[in-house]
Amino acid sequence: VAARAEVAPGEKVVGIDLGTTNSAVAAMEDQVFLCYCGYYAEAGTPTVIPNAEGARTTPSVVAYSKSGELLVGQIAKRQEGNRCGEY
Repeated sequence: VAARAEVAPGEKVVGIDLGTTNSAVAAMEDQVFLCYCGYYAEAGTPTVIPNAEGARTTPSVVAYSKSGELLVGQIAKRQEGNRCGEY
């Protein structure tokens, strides 16, 4: 199913890929040009937004620390090996 949304000149579009192994987020801002008949937009280049650790993808993992803090991404993935047998 194809979807179409109107994006005003200068607005940003955000795409989120929620993968089963890794997830990523990218943003794209239209490049707006003025022509004799008015404004029209031409698609810009998508830019992947790095996570807090600087990586372009984030592991699709969530976990809770022993103190109950919600962990997301790489730090949650690191907890997998420490939680053996705990359910």
